[in-house]
Amino acid sequence: MAVFAWGANSHGQLGLGYESEMSIEPQKLKKYSFTVTSVRSICGGGGHVLVLDACGQLHACGWNNRGQLGLDITQDNISEFKMIPMKFFKDSPIDLMACGWDSSGCITSDRKLYLWGSNAFQQLGVCHRGFTSVRKPMQIQLPGNDTPLRLSLGMRHSAILTGEWKVYIYGRMKLSDNISEMLSIVKITQSLLVVKISSRWSEEYCIKNIASGQNHRVEVFGDNKYGQANAFQFEEKIIRLAAGWTHNSVLLKNNSVLSWGRNSYGQLGWGQFTENHAIPMQLSVSPVIVPIDLHLGSEHGLMVTKEGDVFTWGWNEHGNCGNNSTNNIATPTLVDLPTACRQAACGAGFCFAICVKVN
Repeated sequence: MAVFAWGANSHGQLGLGYESEMSIEPQKLKKYSFTVTSVRSICGGGGHVLVLDACGQLHACGWNNRGQLGLDITQDNISEFKMIPMKFFKDSPIDLMACGWDSSGCITSDRKLYLWGSNAFQQLGVCHRGFTSVRKPMQIQLPGNDTPLRLSLGMRHSAILTGEWKVYIYGRMKLSDNISEMLSIVKITQSLLVVKISSRWSEEYCIKNIASGQNHRVEVFGDNKYGQANAFQFEEKIIRLAAGWTHNSVLLKNNSVLSWGRNSYGQLGWGQFTENHAIPMQLSVSPVIVPIDLHLGSEHGLMVTKEGDVFTWGWNEHGNCGNNSTNNIATPTLVDLPTACRQAACGAGFCFAICVKVN
């Protein structure tokens, strides 16, 4: 197995051992701090990457101007993956992790929440002038000692879903005009930007998942200039929920991929360049293609199929679609990888893929 990366690399976020403007084709990584076969998940931020392995260890590379790599160092860029010391998490294995634009976070196996990186908008849950950035993972206690269940980070906020099906949001946020009457939204502190979101009818309507973009929250929150904050009820079960800067996508149980919001770069993937679409549009792919995973960068998308193929579309200024071009793509295009992809991920303007049986 081998790791491939492509797209923007100005902060060394591709993990190639050097910084460059971009790589417009997939490049094979030669050195990393994890075992490829043990990788559980990959997550990309504005210019940094986190990798979670089967032992519950985190590995980081890329942009570190705000300490978002969690390595407790002041170096701005790290171009090869390094493991974040487990002592920073009190030796508790990591269960899941997330990247924001210049912040990071994780939840450990004993359900402890850690955040680090930029705190310029109080997105780490700290209201203190001396904490504009945090370079070492910091444990955060949720109000009421609630248990963190899921985590999603955006450009200026952190969103935490609890075991009680409530969502706490730290940092800067904007409420849209079409908030569902089924949700209760309460600002719970004056000194710190913290908002609690919960269901008014918890037995019938529970918040099950969260995803964050630059200017919105899926379902009800944020700037709705491009229709990205519109809420929809899908008849099919949602398998995967993803958010870009100004658009959203869902992968449904019937293998459909639907997207809505901005489409200036073709990021909705339905075959045309348009300003926006306020209702979900079907991804333009052959009906014989069966998607099993879906990821969004800032303005581009990536899909992994049942056969292990990787398709990308949308914004391509930094070669983030990996097709040896910098022209934007309105239709999903097959990425030339040596073998089937086991898993993949997007950052703001770059992608990663792990391929099987590579010499």
